Amino acid sequence: MPRELREPKDLGKDFVTTEEVSEVAGVGRPSLYEWLREGLLPAPRTTGGRGIIAKWPMSTLTIAKFVRSQRELGFGLPEIRARIIAAFGQAVLEILSEPRGPRARSRKGKKLAKMRKK
Repeated sequence: MPRELREPKDLGKDFVTTEEVSEVAGVGRPSLYEWLREGLLPAPRTTGGRGIIAKWPMSTLTIAKFVRSQRELGFGLPEIRARIIAAFGQAVLEILSEPRGPRARSRKGKKLAKMRKK
């Protein structure tokens, strides 16, 4: 049997995992997903099903490093999106996720808000 039929081809890697992005950015998974909710990172694709694996675009590494550097300079998350656009140009908006705002901290808070409205 010819050698090329026995060995799989190296297809290259066009994505990075959450762990790789986390390592480069120097933050944990919860911070990455907070940055995603704030529209600071491109949305990952997922494999779906059990054992879901997030596949982030390669550009995420560069953007995550930039976000981390801005955090170290003292900028808040809402301010950083404008700084990303200034640094990388308007074209970066094509890959960044839309801001969704911070996640609710607890369900109890939502229940209290609903009760106050009534």
